[in-house]
Amino acid sequence: MVAEGCWADTDDFRLLMVLYELDKNCEEDVDWDNLLDHMYGDICRKRWRPMARQIGDNRKRSFAEQVDILYERYCPDILEPKEAYNNRTRVDI
Repeated sequence: MVAEGCWADTDDFRLLMVLYELDKNCEEDVDWDNLLDHMYGDICRKRWRPMARQIGDNRKRSFAEQVDILYERYCPDILEPKEAYNNRTRVDI
């Protein structure tokens, strides 16, 4: 999705932060259409699934556990520096 240009790498962090703050117990309780202002719900859900698969044995874990694990693994403290890096002014040498 990132390579296709419909999802920015920083959107992963935004998605994780919102899901973590929602504190939902199951995927069905999430209002995917209202997670990220600039993304459709089906795209958010489509991106969530490969993110959750990165955990390994994710089917044995609850949705809340999956969110917690990914949130801790990809700490949102790096979102701001990542955005700054992506938006930096490029200098031609």
